[in-house]
Amino acid sequence: MSRDEENNYRYFDAHSILQLVDITFFRNLEIPITDLTLHLNGDLDQRNQILNNTLITVDNWIKQLNAVSKILNTRIKDIAHINHCLNGEKNLNLEFPFSKFEPLDLYKKEHISSLLNNPTNFLLLFTGDHFDTITEEIGIIDIPNNTIPKDLLAESSEIYFGGALTVDRYDYSENNLNQLLDDIQDSADYSSVVAQYIVGGLENNRPIDYYFFWLL
Repeated sequence: MSRDEENNYRYFDAHSILQLVDITFFRNLEIPITDLTLHLNGDLDQRNQILNNTLITVDNWIKQLNAVSKILNTRIKDIAHINHCLNGEKNLNLEFPFSKFEPLDLYKKEHISSLLNNPTNFLLLFTGDHFDTITEEIGIIDIPNNTIPKDLLAESSEIYFGGALTVDRYDYSENNLNQLLDDIQDSADYSSVVAQYIVGGLENNRPIDYYFFWLL
């Protein structure tokens, strides 16, 4: 690369263009400046090491993006299922996705980590004569059978998918559960309802959350 002293313009030769392509390529991959300098000015072994390190980084990005893609597809499918239920269609039967659940404890790191990794691990448990006793729970997956404590889930001989539930975001008692149960045959035979958080939304300008729910 040279500079015209009269007009201060820069003139690129072929090598400068090749080097610029390399710089642009690696900067788009967010390669550190120190590694980029080594790649441009180092020997073959140094350049090869930089390329291998960059490949490892890119492979990790791909794994992370694949995980994000899976979550997005799941959420899109869940919203479709919610609309399916809200439109009154009755032929949907979703399996309860957890091995067990337990009371949510925000002082437990594993509970916080579970919510941060996947908000749909958050559950609400409705008990009492009118399902008006509501507790926050955390869903747990892939617990070996011999470690599952005897709880509501273990004692339940049948789990029945009820549909999509709407709950006021700030007042869990404001929900349409009993209205939905009126339309479910034999709902009086069940003593508990567990609801899985899916997504938040607005209903008549009121912040609400949508849940799938199962009768236990």
